[in-house]
Amino acid sequence: MEFISAAEAARRWHVTPRAVQLMCAQGRVPGAERVGRAWRVPEGAVKPADLRRSRSEAAPGDERPPVPRRRQGSCDTLMPLMNAPFAPGHAREYAESLPEGPRRDVALAELAYFTGDAARAAALARPLLASEDAGARLSACLICAYASLALDRINDARATLARARAGIEKPIGGGSPLRRPPRRPSWRARRACSCTSPSPRACRPRARRCPSCRRA
Repeated sequence: MEFISAAEAARRWHVTPRAVQLMCAQGRVPGAERVGRAWRVPEGAVKPADLRRSRSEAAPGDERPPVPRRRQGSCDTLMPLMNAPFAPGHAREYAESLPEGPRRDVALAELAYFTGDAARAAALARPLLASEDAGARLSACLICAYASLALDRINDARATLARARAGIEKPIGGGSPLRRPPRRPSWRARRACSCTSPSPRACRPRARRCPSCRRA
């Protein structure tokens, strides 16, 4: 059997020599042999198929396992339009195709906000603030908050964001609630200084120096 070098195979296959070496190392070139640090390829070897080709271009017998879909859970109503793989330009069709319920209502409110109609978005999302669905309730808080910012209603935005923050701290779809780390008390609460430097300028301002760092 006659062999050619990896460089010659790369020239014939219109790839780089490094690509040929990787193909040989992966066992994708039948009959390829390694001699020292170099590879040699059989004279009549055929270029292996490109692994980066799309599924539509794959051979009939070359079937890939299907990509598992996201498991349906209680958070499906959390901003469904943003998390949907709809085709560009078909957002309205996708939102209107959803079954009646909080998920469809949230999607329509999202659509109104992202199309520039902040007033309609707030009107559609406001009834969902009292929804029993945690994902729909949190989505409504976010939509109302950002719609209120667009409408220059700062106080309404602050109130709905605070409501959304309170909802995040509660468990949604199972799990434990989020907890904030405890704040470190100041030296006044600990009755001790937090600094380690012996310098009199360690505690500032001068009127707030702790007793251990106070100097005459």
